[in-house]
Amino acid sequence: MVSLADAKAYLRFTDDHEDDVIQRLISAASDHLSAVGVDMTVDPLPASVEQAQYLLIGHFFENREATCEVRIREIALGVDRLIAPYQEQGV
Repeated sequence: MVSLADAKAYLRFTDDHEDDVIQRLISAASDHLSAVGVDMTVDPLPASVEQAQYLLIGHFFENREATCEVRIREIALGVDRLIAPYQEQGV
């Protein structure tokens, strides 16, 4: 799992006053990936799964509201493509 220090470095955030928020975002990103079938207990996480977690953390940090006036688009190599090889396949 991504550490608080690594997430802050990724977000280019140096202050400590948002640590609780960033820690919740780390947990939310991990929970989201687990919910879509990615095994988040693997140590170390594959680089693409870790990158997917960073993308989610960044997205959650920048978009804290449930609604937005600006249309948000997926990036071409988004989270879904990064985690596809690591998702559990159902029958």
